[in-house]
Amino acid sequence: MTFLATYGGHGSTITLASVHDGIAINLTNFRNVTFNSAEQTISVGAGAHFRDVWTAAYAAGRELPLSSACVSVGGATLGGGHGWLQGKYGLVIDVIVSMRVALWNGTIINASATENSDLFWAMRGAGHNFGILLEFTLKTWPQTNGGRVYNADMAFTDQSLEGVLRMLNDIIPTQPAELGMDFVMFTNATTNSTQLFLGLAYFARWDQFSDVAVGGFIDVACGSESSSEIDADKLKVNVYTANAKLFDIPLTREVYSAYVDFDRDNPLAARSTVLYEIFAQQALKAQNASETAYPNRHHADILILLQGIFTDSNVAAAVDEWGKEWRDQITQHSGFPEQHVYVNYAHGDELLQSMYGYEPWRLERLRNLKAKYDPRGLFNHFNSVLGAGA
Repeated sequence: MTFLATYGGHGSTITLASVHDGIAINLTNFRNVTFNSAEQTISVGAGAHFRDVWTAAYAAGRELPLSSACVSVGGATLGGGHGWLQGKYGLVIDVIVSMRVALWNGTIINASATENSDLFWAMRGAGHNFGILLEFTLKTWPQTNGGRVYNADMAFTDQSLEGVLRMLNDIIPTQPAELGMDFVMFTNATTNSTQLFLGLAYFARWDQFSDVAVGGFIDVACGSESSSEIDADKLKVNVYTANAKLFDIPLTREVYSAYVDFDRDNPLAARSTVLYEIFAQQALKAQNASETAYPNRHHADILILLQGIFTDSNVAAAVDEWGKEWRDQITQHSGFPEQHVYVNYAHGDELLQSMYGYEPWRLERLRNLKAKYDPRGLFNHFNSVLGAGA
């Protein structure tokens, strides 16, 4: 029997197509979030959303590295857990104290640094391969700046693109640990025109935020922002991704021009976007890379997602051609000698090493643990460490 555990449903890898006539084990009701004041930790059901954890942490005067509010904690954490405070505390996997995991045969075990430590290593970065994450406990820290987070959202015209990119490239090498940024190419649903959006969140004092986030951009011509809603059940998604060190400015202009042309020629895919996640790196890179299965600590300065979003399968081929072509172009100009992708964002056609690491010992260890903890290969449907067709 084929089955698939689901959390928030954000995964879009093509390897999920290997599930036929299977059973979905929906974990969205595993949403308990409990703060332990004695240990200063938070226990989280794997089906909870990050907004649930934010709320509990804020109420307790604590903080920890988290991702976008609407994303489920379980699925995002299995692959690493990039997010807004990773510069201060690392990935979500770096703050896990322990976890409860259901194995292929229904056995539920604990995993931590002292209990089933080999599984604990594997679940932090390659967890989709080994079992069903049910619950885990996370470290927390006192809130920075009394819990105040300063935010700036700016929309730019395309004439400002090079200027914005130059400023981002200036910030990235010394990006403050408290600063996270999103840069997006999108289509304004009201004007039906393509625009550029920059969002910044700063977990420190306002005077510092103003200098870092506003001062440099204030002279760049701004546009406006709008939003609209659509029934998510009607949307189809095809995502190609790449990691990069800095923005290749001429190439990013080409990406934008191609996006404008794609949007014009494929109105049924007008909700497609190009998203650049730019999170600080200090604590992420400071961790000993061998302590978890997550491999790309020095190859994830910018996470890039070409998100093909459409409502009609007649444009599916055009969406796929656009995403693949520019994923490949960005990879060639990434600033890294090899392809590197975040396993949670991977399309599913990349080299396994790009997701799980180029050091031979990594895949060897993961496959040995796969044989130990999932001998029947029941957890092979999300970018399996065994490769396509496993």
